[in-house]
Amino acid sequence: MLISNDAELDTLIDAAQIEAAVAQVLASEGVSRPVEVSVSFVEADEMQGLNRTWRGIDAPTDVLSFECDSPFDENIPADESVELGDVILAPEVIAAQAPTFDATPAEECRLMLVHGMLHLLGYDHVDEDGAREMEARELAVLRELARLRGEDADAVRIGPTTRHHDD
Repeated sequence: MLISNDAELDTLIDAAQIEAAVAQVLASEGVSRPVEVSVSFVEADEMQGLNRTWRGIDAPTDVLSFECDSPFDENIPADESVELGDVILAPEVIAAQAPTFDATPAEECRLMLVHGMLHLLGYDHVDEDGAREMEARELAVLRELARLRGEDADAVRIGPTTRHHDD
């Protein structure tokens, strides 16, 4: 795993928590082969440029994921490392939105990292069923991470990370 923070931003969680979150997502999704993942922290204006270029939305966002290869691709030899992709986080945006979800900046950052990792593994929230499935996976991973930190896993709550039209 490569963690990048060229602008020396407050990443909201430390490197050990980043590594633990990535490892937990991979383990929970049954990824046992070697993978390469990049986690980058960028300023809001850089995130806005990426969002504009890749999604056509001229506004900063909290997380973007750029997937490369699937760890479940049977055409890639089992002993070969898979380049999973990149998760890009904007800690300024994440910290600003955390109170909206009754979360601390660290909690919101962990959620956005897990969210981004699940995107790399093929999850999406383009429809309501997919959104609910993805959020259930996010919650399961976040609760396991809390348990590993010695915290009350049942206290972990997340609001919808995507919009639900039928709620």
